[in-house]
Amino acid sequence: MIDGKRVLAIVPARAGSERLPGKNVRPMAGRPMVEWTLRAGLEAVTIDRLVVSTDDPAVAGFARAMEIGVIDRPDYLAGSTASVIDAVDHALETVGGVWDYVVLLQPTSPLRTAADIDGAVTMCEARGGPAVIGVSPMSKPPGFYGRVDEAGTYHKAEASADEPVVINGAVYVGRPERLRIDRSFQTEGTLAWVMPAEQGWDVDTLFDFTMAEALMTNREPSSPSSFEA
Repeated sequence: MIDGKRVLAIVPARAGSERLPGKNVRPMAGRPMVEWTLRAGLEAVTIDRLVVSTDDPAVAGFARAMEIGVIDRPDYLAGSTASVIDAVDHALETVGGVWDYVVLLQPTSPLRTAADIDGAVTMCEARGGPAVIGVSPMSKPPGFYGRVDEAGTYHKAEASADEPVVINGAVYVGRPERLRIDRSFQTEGTLAWVMPAEQGWDVDTLFDFTMAEALMTNREPSSPSSFEA
C-alpha cells in the first residue's frame, strides 16, 4: 500500500512460447525464471496483493508453493495473439474488490528489482500520472544509429537532443479506470521509470535467456527497497 492506496500486482505467465518453449519455468541461476519475478513482487513494499495469471500447471505450482494466488487463465486469453490488457481485466474481475493501481510484472524480465517496482508505483502516485512504464537507455548513443536503404547505402540518423530509450517490459503501473478506457499503459501523460539496461533485460530467445542468466549470476546483491508504503 502507498498513501492509503491499494495496489494489485499481476504476473502474466502463459504456457505458450514460440521462440523459447517453457521459458517461464526454465532454470535460471538455480531457480525457475518466473520465480525471480515472483520474489521481486513479494519484496515490493507498495504491493498489497500479488497474483499469477497462467494456463501453465508448472507455473501455478511454483506460485502456490510460494503462497501466491493463482488465476486460471482461460484458453481464449492464453494464445500468442491474446491481449495482455484483456488478461489484466480478467484478473481484476477474478480478484474483485477496488484497486487504485494495477502493476504488470512480466516474467520475461527476471532482473527487475523490488526497488524498480516500488519506484514506479511511487512515481505514479507522487506525480499523478495515468501510468508508468519501465524504460532503458538504448545500447548505443544516437550517433551510432542510422538506416540502410534499398540500395544498401547507409544513412546516418538525424541528431536529437533527447537520448533515446526503449520500453523494456519490466514494469507497468496503471490506474484500472484508465486502463479500461485506453486499453494500454501507453497513454497521454504516461511517465517513464528509467532502469539500467541490464535490469530491464527481456527474455525472448535462448540467447536472451543465456545473457540474462549471466547477468543474474554476476550482478551485485540488491539492497531492500527503501520506499515507504
